[in-house]
Amino acid sequence: MRKKVEEVSAKLLKYQYHYYVLADPIVSDNEYDRIFDQLLDLEKKHPELSMKNSPTKRVGSDLNNTFAEMEHSVSVLSLDREYTGEGIAKWVDKISAAGNMKAEYVVEEKLDGASIVLYYKKGILETALTRGDGIRGNVVTENVRTIGQIPLVLPEKIDIAVRGEIFIKKSEFEKFNKKFENKYSNPRNLAAGSLRNLKSSTVADVPLNMFAYEGYYKGGKGHVEILSDLRTFNFPVNKNLGLFSGDQSFLAIIKNKLPGINTGPVDKIFDYIKAQTKKRENLDYEIDGLVIKVNGIDLREDLGETSHHPRWAIAYKFDSPAAETKLEDVVIQIGRNGRVSPVAILSPVQIAGSIVARATLHNQEYIDILELGIGDKVSISKRGDIIPAVEKVIEKDLDNPSIYKIRPDCPFCGTLFVKDGAHHFCRNEECPERIRRAIVFFVAKGQMDIDTLGEKTIEFLLKKGFIKCIPDIYSFDYSKLLGEEGFKEKKIDNIRNSIEESKGNSFATVFTSLGFAGIGKVAVADLIKYGFDSFEKIRETTETGNIEAFSDIPGFGDITARFLIEHFSDKDNLKLIDDLANAGLKVKADKKEGPEIEQIFTGETWVITGSFENFNPRAIAAEEIEKRGGKVTNTITSKTTYLLAGENAGSKLDKAKKLKIKIINEKEFTKMLI
Repeated sequence: MRKKVEEVSAKLLKYQYHYYVLADPIVSDNEYDRIFDQLLDLEKKHPELSMKNSPTKRVGSDLNNTFAEMEHSVSVLSLDREYTGEGIAKWVDKISAAGNMKAEYVVEEKLDGASIVLYYKKGILETALTRGDGIRGNVVTENVRTIGQIPLVLPEKIDIAVRGEIFIKKSEFEKFNKKFENKYSNPRNLAAGSLRNLKSSTVADVPLNMFAYEGYYKGGKGHVEILSDLRTFNFPVNKNLGLFSGDQSFLAIIKNKLPGINTGPVDKIFDYIKAQTKKRENLDYEIDGLVIKVNGIDLREDLGETSHHPRWAIAYKFDSPAAETKLEDVVIQIGRNGRVSPVAILSPVQIAGSIVARATLHNQEYIDILELGIGDKVSISKRGDIIPAVEKVIEKDLDNPSIYKIRPDCPFCGTLFVKDGAHHFCRNEECPERIRRAIVFFVAKGQMDIDTLGEKTIEFLLKKGFIKCIPDIYSFDYSKLLGEEGFKEKKIDNIRNSIEESKGNSFATVFTSLGFAGIGKVAVADLIKYGFDSFEKIRETTETGNIEAFSDIPGFGDITARFLIEHFSDKDNLKLIDDLANAGLKVKADKKEGPEIEQIFTGETWVITGSFENFNPRAIAAEEIEKRGGKVTNTITSKTTYLLAGENAGSKLDKAKKLKIKIINEKEFTKMLI
C-alpha cells in the first residue's frame, strides 16, 4: 500500500508542476481530480502513510497554525540601492576597480512581494521561513505548502536553501479583491498577510505565486547556472533576465541553458535597464526596481558583505520613495471604543509639502507584515494625500534587528488587552483615555460642533474632575472656572452659549456623535428613513430581539444590525441616552429630518481619487453618493460608472481614460447633487 501511495503522489506532483509552474497541463481537470481524490481516499484509510509533503497538502488545513521563530542558516540581507543610472555605473566601476575587469553581471526584476526562504533536506521541503529581521524568521511551512508553484519534493535528493518572492498577479488580485468588496489595499500586503494566516486552508484560496531567485547548495558555480539548476529542480524562475559579460563564449553557453535570456557586453547593462523600466507597466505583477548582481560565486565571496547588504548586489529603484526616514518609537493610542492603534514616531521628514513626524501602523498584523522594528529605516507615503503611512522597511536597525510587539496592557488604565480579529482592544469602560476620546469625538466639528471645547479644555476639565463623562458637559456649573488660569468671564460665556446652541442639533447629529461602533451617519440616516426615528423606537425593537427588523433595512445588513442591538442592550449606553435627553438634547427626529433623498445614483458604481476643496476628507463625497443609492469602491474596473477626480488624481485617472470611464470633476459632481 505504501508503494501505491508513493506512485500516486509522484504522479500528482508531476501534474502539479506542469499546471502551476509550466502553465502546460498534461491531463484534464477531471482526470487530475480523479487521481487527487484517489490519494485522499488512500490517506484517509491509511493515515500512517500520509506524507507531510503529500500533494493533498495543497488544500491546507482548518487547524490554527502557530508561527514559531527559527534562525536562518543562509544569509538573508537587504540590498543597497541606487535611483539613477549614474549610481549603478559607479557601482560597476567600483567592482572593476577592485581588479574584477572580467566580472559578469545578472539583472533581474525586483518583485514587490513577500520574501521567503525554503529549506529542503534530501529533496523534501522541511521548513519555510519569512525573512523576519534577517536573522530569525517566522515558520510558515504549512501555509507555503498550499502554493502550487512551490515544489514539495525535488527530483533530486539534495540539501538546498532557496530564497524567493511570494507575490500575487495584478489580474488575479483584482478578481480576488472583488469577492471581498475591495478589502485589500494592494497585492503585496495581501501576499505578506496571507503567509501569516492562522488557517492554511484559507491561504490555499489566495492566488499566491512564487519566483525563486537565489539557491544555496554544494556545487553552485555562477548565479545563472544556479538559476538554471533551480528550473531543473522544478522551481519557477523569472524569465525576464539579463546577463552581461565580455566573454562571448560564456554568453553562448548560458543562452543554451536559459533560453530567452537577454545577453550582451557589460556596457549594455544601462540600455537593458532603460528597456525594462519601460516594460514595467505591461507586467502582470508589481516590481519596484531591478537587481544587478555579480554572477560568479567565487567573486561574490571575495567582495563579501556588510552587516546589512552584500557588496556583490545592488538594487536599482524605479522611483525614489515618497520619503525615507527612521522609526524612532511606537506609541499606543486608545480609541473611544477601546481599539488599540499603534502610531509610528518618525524622524521628521518632508513629504508632499509638509513635515511628517507620525504615521499610522494600523495593528500588530500590519507591523508583522512589514517586519518593522524601532530603529529601522522606512519608506513612508501619504495615502490619498492625507494620512501618512509606513509602507515598508528599507533597512533593519543593525544594533537591534527586532520586530515591534504591542505591549499586553493599556498604558492608561493597566487593563490587559483583548485581541478581536486583527485588532487589540482595551475593554475597560472606565479607561480614562477611552472617556477622553469619547468626549473629544462628541464635541468635535462634524459632530455636536461645540467649538469652544477644544482638546486642551476637555483635558483640563477632566484633570480637575469637573467632568467625568459626556452628560457632565451639560450639567457642569461653568462659573467654577472663574479664577482658573486662562478662563475669564467672556470665555466662560462663550462656552455656555456654544453648549446651549448644541442642544438644537438634530437627532441624527446627536446619534452619530455618540460614536457607537459600526453606526455612522449613513446607518443613522437609513434608520430614520425606515421609521426608526427615535431612541425609544430603537430601544423597544431591541428588547424584542428581532434582528431582522434592522437587518432587512436596505443596505444595513446583519453586522450593522448586531452592532445596533449590542449598543442598545448596554445599560450604560441607555443611561447615557437618558441623561442626554434630560439635558435637553433631541432624542427623536423632527419631521423635516428624514426626507427621502432622490436615489439618482441607484445601480451606479463610483471611484473617488485625488483631493477636493469641498469634500475633504473624500468620505464626505462617498457619503453623498451612497445617500443617493450609489456604491463607492476603491478599484477602477470595466463596471465602474463614474470616476470622481480631484487634484493629483494619479494612476486611477489614467486607467479610467483607458477604459473610457466617465470622469467627473468636483464642480460637475456638486451640480449633480443639487
